[in-house]
Amino acid sequence: MILKKIRLMSLGLLLSIGNFVYCQELLPELYDSSLVSHQIVMNGNAFQHASSLINEVSRKIIFGGAISDELTQRVYEKQNDYNRIGGVANFSIAYKAASKIFKSKPNWGWMVNFSSEAHGYAEYSGDILGLAMLGNKQFLGETVGLGNTYVKSVRFLSLGGGIHDRKTKNFITLNAILPQSFFQLSVDRGSVSFSEDGSEIDMILNARLTEESNEYDIKGLGGALNFDFHFPFAVSESFNGVMKISGRNLGVYHLRKAVHQKVASDISYSGFQIQDFMNDTEMTTLKDTLGVRESISSTTQLLPGFIQIGKMVSAHSKTKLQSTFGVRMYTNIVYRPMVYAGIHYQPFTALSFGTQATFGGYGNFRLGLYANYALENIMIGVGTEDILGAFLISQYGHSGLIRLAWKF
Repeated sequence: MILKKIRLMSLGLLLSIGNFVYCQELLPELYDSSLVSHQIVMNGNAFQHASSLINEVSRKIIFGGAISDELTQRVYEKQNDYNRIGGVANFSIAYKAASKIFKSKPNWGWMVNFSSEAHGYAEYSGDILGLAMLGNKQFLGETVGLGNTYVKSVRFLSLGGGIHDRKTKNFITLNAILPQSFFQLSVDRGSVSFSEDGSEIDMILNARLTEESNEYDIKGLGGALNFDFHFPFAVSESFNGVMKISGRNLGVYHLRKAVHQKVASDISYSGFQIQDFMNDTEMTTLKDTLGVRESISSTTQLLPGFIQIGKMVSAHSKTKLQSTFGVRMYTNIVYRPMVYAGIHYQPFTALSFGTQATFGGYGNFRLGLYANYALENIMIGVGTEDILGAFLISQYGHSGLIRLAWKF
Protein backbone atom coordinates (compact mmCIF):
# COMPACT_ATOMS: atom_id res chain seq x y z
CA MET A 1 0.00 0.00 0.00
CA ILE A 2 2.73 2.45 0.99
CA LEU A 3 4.87 1.87 -2.09
CA LYS A 4 1.86 2.04 -4.36
CA LYS A 5 1.04 5.43 -2.87
CA ILE A 6 4.61 6.61 -3.40
CA ARG A 7 4.49 5.65 -7.04
CA LEU A 8 1.01 6.90 -7.87
CA MET A 9 0.88 10.00 -5.72
CA SER A 10 4.22 11.30 -6.94
CA LEU A 11 2.64 11.68 -10.37
CA GLY A 12 -1.14 11.29 -10.38
CA LEU A 13 -2.27 13.23 -7.30
CA LEU A 14 0.38 15.88 -7.69
CA LEU A 15 -0.92 16.72 -11.14
CA SER A 16 -4.62 16.25 -10.44
CA ILE A 17 -4.53 19.56 -8.59
CA GLY A 18 -4.66 21.13 -12.03
CA ASN A 19 -8.32 20.06 -12.23
CA PHE A 20 -9.33 22.52 -9.49
CA VAL A 21 -11.60 25.32 -10.58
CA TYR A 22 -11.32 27.95 -7.86
CA CYS A 23 -8.67 29.69 -5.57
CA GLN A 24 -7.27 32.48 -3.30
CA GLU A 25 -7.60 36.28 -3.58
CA LEU A 26 -4.54 37.22 -5.64
CA LEU A 27 -5.90 39.76 -8.14
CA PRO A 28 -4.62 43.29 -7.42
CA GLU A 29 -7.43 45.11 -5.65
CA LEU A 30 -8.42 48.76 -6.18
CA TYR A 31 -8.42 50.47 -2.77
CA ASP A 32 -11.36 52.86 -2.41
CA SER A 33 -11.61 54.77 0.89
CA SER A 34 -15.08 56.18 0.13
CA LEU A 35 -17.87 55.07 2.45
CA VAL A 36 -19.87 52.15 1.05
CA SER A 37 -23.20 50.61 1.99
CA HIS A 38 -23.98 46.95 1.44
CA GLN A 39 -21.44 45.01 -0.60
CA ILE A 40 -21.10 41.50 -2.07
CA VAL A 41 -17.64 40.33 -3.15
CA MET A 42 -16.88 37.07 -4.98
CA ASN A 43 -13.42 35.67 -5.78
CA GLY A 44 -12.40 32.66 -7.82
CA ASN A 45 -8.99 31.43 -8.89
CA ALA A 46 -7.20 28.24 -9.87
CA PHE A 47 -3.50 27.65 -10.22
CA GLN A 48 -1.04 24.79 -10.59
CA HIS A 49 2.67 25.53 -10.41
CA ALA A 50 5.79 23.34 -10.44
CA SER A 51 9.51 23.85 -10.17
CA SER A 52 10.52 21.20 -12.73
CA LEU A 53 7.48 19.58 -14.40
CA ILE A 54 6.64 21.18 -17.75
CA ASN A 55 3.12 21.86 -19.04
CA GLU A 56 3.61 19.50 -21.98
CA VAL A 57 3.28 16.62 -19.52
CA SER A 58 0.90 18.09 -16.95
CA ARG A 59 -1.68 18.98 -19.63
CA LYS A 60 -1.67 15.45 -21.01
CA ILE A 61 -2.23 14.00 -17.55
CA ILE A 62 -4.92 16.56 -16.65
CA PHE A 63 -6.80 16.64 -19.97
CA GLY A 64 -5.77 13.29 -21.46
CA GLY A 65 -3.33 12.32 -24.18
CA ALA A 66 -0.46 9.95 -24.89
CA ILE A 67 2.93 10.59 -23.33
CA SER A 68 5.65 9.29 -25.63
CA ASP A 69 8.80 7.53 -24.43
CA GLU A 70 10.86 10.43 -25.81
CA LEU A 71 8.85 12.99 -23.81
CA THR A 72 9.01 10.84 -20.69
CA GLN A 73 12.79 10.61 -20.90
CA ARG A 74 13.12 14.34 -21.59
CA VAL A 75 10.97 15.24 -18.59
CA TYR A 76 12.92 12.91 -16.32
CA GLU A 77 16.20 14.53 -17.38
CA LYS A 78 14.80 17.96 -16.41
CA GLN A 79 14.12 16.90 -12.82
CA ASN A 80 16.37 18.05 -9.99
CA ASP A 81 17.33 16.27 -6.81
CA TYR A 82 14.62 18.31 -5.06
CA ASN A 83 11.37 19.33 -6.83
CA ARG A 84 8.14 21.05 -5.82
CA ILE A 85 4.62 21.07 -7.21
CA GLY A 86 1.40 22.48 -5.82
CA GLY A 87 -1.89 24.16 -6.45
CA VAL A 88 -4.84 25.78 -4.73
CA ALA A 89 -8.51 26.04 -5.61
CA ASN A 90 -11.00 28.36 -3.97
CA PHE A 91 -14.35 30.01 -4.48
CA SER A 92 -15.30 32.61 -1.88
CA ILE A 93 -18.19 34.98 -1.36
CA ALA A 94 -18.60 37.65 1.31
CA TYR A 95 -21.48 39.94 2.24
CA LYS A 96 -20.65 43.20 4.07
CA ALA A 97 -23.60 44.99 5.66
CA ALA A 98 -23.97 48.71 6.29
CA SER A 99 -25.85 48.25 9.58
CA LYS A 100 -24.09 49.78 12.60
CA ILE A 101 -23.22 47.39 15.42
CA PHE A 102 -21.69 49.94 17.85
CA LYS A 103 -22.89 53.51 18.41
CA SER A 104 -19.33 54.63 19.09
CA LYS A 105 -18.14 53.12 15.79
CA PRO A 106 -20.54 54.36 13.09
CA ASN A 107 -18.46 52.89 10.25
CA TRP A 108 -18.36 49.37 11.70
CA GLY A 109 -20.76 46.82 10.24
CA TRP A 110 -21.22 43.08 10.34
CA MET A 111 -20.27 40.65 7.60
CA VAL A 112 -20.48 36.96 6.70
CA ASN A 113 -18.31 34.89 4.36
CA PHE A 114 -18.21 31.42 2.81
CA SER A 115 -15.54 29.58 0.85
CA SER A 116 -14.89 26.15 -0.66
CA GLU A 117 -11.21 25.28 -0.99
CA ALA A 118 -8.85 22.53 -2.11
CA HIS A 119 -5.08 22.48 -1.62
CA GLY A 120 -2.55 19.97 -2.94
CA TYR A 121 1.24 20.10 -2.80
CA ALA A 122 4.30 17.88 -2.74
CA GLU A 123 8.07 17.73 -2.76
CA TYR A 124 9.81 14.78 -4.41
CA SER A 125 13.09 13.59 -5.87
CA GLY A 126 13.72 13.26 -9.59
CA ASP A 127 14.31 9.52 -9.12
CA ILE A 128 10.76 8.98 -7.83
CA LEU A 129 9.26 10.69 -10.86
CA GLY A 130 11.53 8.64 -13.10
CA LEU A 131 10.40 5.42 -11.44
CA ALA A 132 6.74 6.45 -11.78
CA MET A 133 7.02 7.38 -15.47
CA LEU A 134 9.72 5.03 -16.77
CA GLY A 135 9.25 1.96 -14.59
CA ASN A 136 12.20 0.04 -13.16
CA LYS A 137 13.96 -0.68 -16.47
CA GLN A 138 15.74 2.67 -16.28
CA PHE A 139 17.12 1.80 -12.84
CA LEU A 140 18.23 -1.85 -13.14
CA GLY A 141 21.42 -2.29 -11.16
CA GLU A 142 20.88 1.07 -9.47
CA THR A 143 19.40 2.52 -6.30
CA VAL A 144 16.39 4.87 -6.33
CA GLY A 145 16.11 7.30 -3.44
CA LEU A 146 12.64 7.60 -1.87
CA GLY A 147 13.51 9.80 1.09
CA ASN A 148 12.46 13.42 1.66
CA THR A 149 9.16 12.81 -0.14
CA TYR A 150 6.09 14.64 1.10
CA VAL A 151 2.58 14.74 -0.40
CA LYS A 152 -0.48 16.39 1.13
CA SER A 153 -3.96 17.34 -0.04
CA VAL A 154 -6.94 18.73 1.85
CA ARG A 155 -10.39 19.96 0.85
CA PHE A 156 -12.66 21.93 3.19
CA LEU A 157 -15.53 24.39 3.57
CA SER A 158 -15.27 27.61 5.58
CA LEU A 159 -18.23 29.55 7.01
CA GLY A 160 -17.95 32.52 9.33
CA GLY A 161 -18.68 36.10 10.20
CA GLY A 162 -17.23 39.17 11.87
CA ILE A 163 -16.92 42.95 11.59
CA HIS A 164 -15.71 45.31 8.88
CA ASP A 165 -14.98 49.03 8.61
CA ARG A 166 -16.86 50.66 5.72
CA LYS A 167 -14.29 53.47 5.51
CA THR A 168 -10.89 51.79 5.93
CA LYS A 169 -12.04 48.41 4.50
CA ASN A 170 -10.40 46.59 7.42
CA PHE A 171 -12.18 43.42 8.55
CA ILE A 172 -11.76 40.35 10.73
CA THR A 173 -13.88 37.18 10.76
CA LEU A 174 -13.92 33.98 12.78
CA ASN A 175 -14.69 30.91 10.66
CA ALA A 176 -15.81 27.35 11.22
CA ILE A 177 -13.78 24.87 9.14
CA LEU A 178 -15.47 21.70 7.83
CA PRO A 179 -12.88 19.30 6.33
CA GLN A 180 -14.16 17.11 3.47
CA SER A 181 -11.07 15.11 2.46
CA PHE A 182 -7.50 14.61 3.65
CA PHE A 183 -4.40 12.74 2.47
CA GLN A 184 -0.82 12.92 3.71
CA LEU A 185 2.22 10.83 2.77
CA SER A 186 5.64 11.35 4.32
CA VAL A 187 8.73 9.28 3.50
CA ASP A 188 11.45 10.20 5.98
CA ARG A 189 13.98 7.60 4.82
CA GLY A 190 13.83 5.20 1.91
CA SER A 191 15.53 3.64 -1.08
CA VAL A 192 14.97 0.79 -3.54
CA SER A 193 17.91 -1.08 -5.09
CA PHE A 194 17.19 -3.21 -8.18
CA SER A 195 19.19 -6.20 -9.36
CA GLU A 196 20.58 -6.20 -12.90
CA ASP A 197 17.70 -8.34 -14.23
CA GLY A 198 15.01 -6.64 -12.09
CA SER A 199 13.99 -9.85 -10.34
CA GLU A 200 15.12 -8.76 -6.88
CA ILE A 201 15.11 -5.58 -4.86
CA ASP A 202 16.49 -4.41 -1.55
CA MET A 203 14.22 -1.90 0.11
CA ILE A 204 14.70 0.48 3.01
CA LEU A 205 11.52 2.34 3.91
CA ASN A 206 10.45 4.54 6.80
CA ALA A 207 7.13 6.13 5.86
CA ARG A 208 3.79 7.31 7.21
CA LEU A 209 0.45 7.55 5.44
CA THR A 210 -2.68 9.19 6.85
CA GLU A 211 -6.08 9.35 5.13
CA GLU A 212 -9.52 10.47 6.26
CA SER A 213 -12.06 7.80 7.08
CA ASN A 214 -14.86 7.40 4.52
CA GLU A 215 -17.38 7.05 7.33
CA TYR A 216 -18.47 10.71 7.31
CA ASP A 217 -19.05 13.35 4.63
CA ILE A 218 -17.80 16.06 6.97
CA LYS A 219 -14.62 14.64 8.47
CA GLY A 220 -14.26 16.91 11.50
CA LEU A 221 -14.27 20.52 12.68
CA GLY A 222 -11.85 23.42 12.94
CA GLY A 223 -11.54 27.17 13.33
CA ALA A 224 -9.67 29.93 11.52
CA LEU A 225 -9.23 33.70 11.24
CA ASN A 226 -9.54 35.81 8.09
CA PHE A 227 -8.55 39.48 8.07
CA ASP A 228 -7.49 42.53 6.04
CA PHE A 229 -5.73 45.56 7.55
CA HIS A 230 -4.79 48.66 5.57
CA PHE A 231 -2.02 51.16 6.42
CA PRO A 232 -1.70 54.40 4.41
CA PHE A 233 1.88 55.64 3.97
CA ALA A 234 3.64 58.62 2.35
CA VAL A 235 7.40 58.38 1.94
CA SER A 236 7.42 61.31 -0.47
CA GLU A 237 5.03 63.18 -2.74
CA SER A 238 5.77 60.74 -5.56
CA PHE A 239 5.86 57.57 -3.48
CA ASN A 240 2.80 56.97 -1.31
CA GLY A 241 -0.15 54.66 -1.10
CA VAL A 242 -1.68 51.95 1.07
CA MET A 243 -0.03 48.79 2.44
CA LYS A 244 -2.31 45.84 3.08
CA ILE A 245 -1.81 42.83 5.34
CA SER A 246 -4.13 39.92 4.51
CA GLY A 247 -4.66 36.61 6.24
CA ARG A 248 -6.86 33.70 5.24
CA ASN A 249 -7.49 30.32 6.91
CA LEU A 250 -5.09 30.92 9.80
CA GLY A 251 -6.10 28.12 12.14
CA VAL A 252 -6.37 24.36 12.71
CA TYR A 253 -8.86 21.54 12.12
CA HIS A 254 -9.48 18.21 13.83
CA LEU A 255 -10.29 15.00 11.93
CA ARG A 256 -12.55 12.86 14.12
CA LYS A 257 -11.39 9.61 12.49
CA ALA A 258 -8.30 9.01 10.36
CA VAL A 259 -6.55 5.87 9.10
CA HIS A 260 -2.82 5.83 9.91
CA GLN A 261 -0.33 3.46 8.29
CA LYS A 262 3.33 3.28 9.28
CA VAL A 263 6.16 1.18 7.94
CA ALA A 264 9.81 0.88 9.00
CA SER A 265 11.40 -1.97 7.04
CA ASP A 266 14.71 -3.15 5.63
CA ILE A 267 13.94 -6.14 3.39
CA SER A 268 14.87 -8.04 0.28
CA TYR A 269 12.10 -9.16 -2.08
CA SER A 270 12.09 -11.15 -5.30
CA GLY A 271 9.84 -12.61 -7.94
CA PHE A 272 8.13 -9.51 -9.34
CA GLN A 273 8.49 -6.56 -11.64
CA ILE A 274 7.64 -3.00 -10.64
CA GLN A 275 4.44 -3.20 -12.69
CA ASP A 276 3.14 -5.83 -10.27
CA PHE A 277 2.55 -3.10 -7.70
CA MET A 278 -0.56 -2.16 -9.65
CA ASN A 279 -2.07 -5.55 -8.81
CA ASP A 280 -4.21 -5.55 -5.64
CA THR A 281 -3.21 -9.11 -4.69
CA GLU A 282 0.49 -8.31 -5.03
CA MET A 283 -0.02 -5.12 -3.04
CA THR A 284 -1.62 -7.05 -0.17
CA THR A 285 1.35 -9.43 -0.15
CA LEU A 286 3.80 -6.52 -0.23
CA LYS A 287 1.95 -4.77 2.59
CA ASP A 288 2.29 -7.87 4.76
CA THR A 289 5.95 -8.24 3.82
CA LEU A 290 6.71 -4.65 4.74
CA GLY A 291 5.05 -5.08 8.11
CA VAL A 292 2.69 -2.13 7.71
CA ARG A 293 1.15 -1.14 11.04
CA GLU A 294 -2.35 0.31 10.73
CA SER A 295 -4.32 2.22 13.35
CA ILE A 296 -7.40 4.46 13.52
CA SER A 297 -7.50 7.61 15.62
CA SER A 298 -8.28 11.31 15.45
CA THR A 299 -5.69 13.87 14.36
CA THR A 300 -5.27 17.65 14.45
CA GLN A 301 -3.77 19.47 11.48
CA LEU A 302 -2.65 23.00 10.65
CA LEU A 303 -4.71 24.65 7.93
CA PRO A 304 -2.92 25.72 4.74
CA GLY A 305 -3.27 29.39 5.61
CA PHE A 306 -2.43 32.35 3.41
CA ILE A 307 -0.58 35.57 4.34
CA GLN A 308 0.18 38.50 2.05
CA ILE A 309 1.82 41.88 2.72
CA GLY A 310 1.92 44.33 -0.15
CA LYS A 311 1.24 47.73 -1.65
CA MET A 312 -2.23 48.21 -3.09
CA VAL A 313 -3.48 50.19 -6.06
CA SER A 314 -5.44 53.34 -5.14
CA ALA A 315 -8.67 53.79 -7.07
CA HIS A 316 -8.59 57.60 -6.83
CA SER A 317 -4.91 58.16 -7.60
CA LYS A 318 -4.12 61.19 -9.79
CA THR A 319 -1.44 59.26 -11.67
CA LYS A 320 -2.19 56.75 -14.42
CA LEU A 321 0.75 54.51 -13.47
CA GLN A 322 1.07 52.93 -10.03
CA SER A 323 3.38 50.32 -8.61
CA THR A 324 2.43 47.16 -6.72
CA PHE A 325 4.80 44.90 -4.79
CA GLY A 326 4.89 42.59 -1.82
CA VAL A 327 5.35 39.06 -0.54
CA ARG A 328 2.91 36.19 0.01
CA MET A 329 3.10 32.87 1.80
CA TYR A 330 1.10 29.69 2.38
CA THR A 331 1.62 28.04 5.75
CA ASN A 332 2.86 24.67 4.51
CA ILE A 333 6.34 23.13 4.35
CA VAL A 334 6.52 22.96 0.53
CA TYR A 335 5.60 26.54 -0.45
CA ARG A 336 8.45 29.06 -0.52
CA PRO A 337 7.88 32.80 0.10
CA MET A 338 6.80 34.43 -3.15
CA VAL A 339 7.83 37.99 -3.97
CA TYR A 340 5.91 40.00 -6.56
CA ALA A 341 6.12 43.38 -8.25
CA GLY A 342 4.02 44.97 -10.96
CA ILE A 343 2.76 48.06 -12.77
CA HIS A 344 -0.89 49.18 -12.80
CA TYR A 345 -2.12 51.41 -15.64
CA GLN A 346 -5.45 53.25 -15.47
CA PRO A 347 -6.12 55.15 -18.72
CA PHE A 348 -9.80 55.76 -17.84
CA THR A 349 -11.78 55.95 -14.62
CA ALA A 350 -13.64 52.74 -15.37
CA LEU A 351 -10.88 50.71 -17.02
CA SER A 352 -7.45 49.61 -15.80
CA PHE A 353 -4.79 47.06 -16.72
CA GLY A 354 -1.71 45.66 -15.08
CA THR A 355 1.17 43.24 -15.25
CA GLN A 356 2.89 41.45 -12.41
CA ALA A 357 6.04 39.32 -12.10
CA THR A 358 6.42 36.75 -9.31
CA PHE A 359 9.20 34.49 -8.10
CA GLY A 360 8.96 31.64 -5.61
CA GLY A 361 5.99 29.69 -4.31
CA TYR A 362 5.78 26.17 -5.72
CA GLY A 363 8.01 27.06 -8.66
CA ASN A 364 10.10 29.92 -9.97
CA PHE A 365 9.41 32.87 -12.31
CA ARG A 366 5.92 33.74 -13.57
CA LEU A 367 4.48 36.73 -15.44
CA GLY A 368 0.85 37.77 -14.95
CA LEU A 369 -1.67 40.07 -16.64
CA TYR A 370 -5.03 41.40 -15.45
CA ALA A 371 -7.80 43.88 -16.33
CA ASN A 372 -10.41 45.64 -14.18
CA TYR A 373 -13.66 47.26 -15.29
CA ALA A 374 -15.50 49.34 -12.70
CA LEU A 375 -18.78 51.24 -12.81
CA GLU A 376 -20.37 53.12 -9.92
CA ASN A 377 -21.72 50.01 -8.20
CA ILE A 378 -20.17 47.03 -10.04
CA MET A 379 -16.57 45.91 -10.58
CA ILE A 380 -15.20 42.91 -12.44
CA GLY A 381 -11.57 41.83 -12.67
CA VAL A 382 -10.06 38.95 -14.65
CA GLY A 383 -6.49 37.82 -15.04
CA THR A 384 -3.80 35.20 -14.79
CA GLU A 385 -0.61 34.98 -12.79
CA ASP A 386 0.99 32.84 -15.50
CA ILE A 387 0.34 34.25 -18.95
CA LEU A 388 3.32 32.34 -20.42
CA GLY A 389 1.97 29.08 -19.02
CA ALA A 390 -1.31 29.66 -20.86
CA PHE A 391 0.44 29.45 -24.23
CA LEU A 392 3.77 27.66 -23.82
CA ILE A 393 4.10 23.94 -23.10
CA SER A 394 7.66 24.59 -21.96
CA GLN A 395 6.43 26.52 -18.90
CA TYR A 396 5.64 25.13 -15.47
CA GLY A 397 2.08 26.01 -14.51
CA HIS A 398 -1.36 27.46 -15.14
CA SER A 399 -3.42 30.18 -13.50
CA GLY A 400 -6.82 31.85 -13.87
CA LEU A 401 -8.50 34.48 -11.66
CA ILE A 402 -11.79 36.38 -11.47
CA ARG A 403 -13.17 38.92 -9.00
CA LEU A 404 -16.68 40.42 -8.83
CA ALA A 405 -17.88 43.17 -6.47
CA TRP A 406 -21.32 44.75 -6.16
CA LYS A 407 -22.11 47.76 -3.96
CA PHE A 408 -25.74 48.69 -3.27
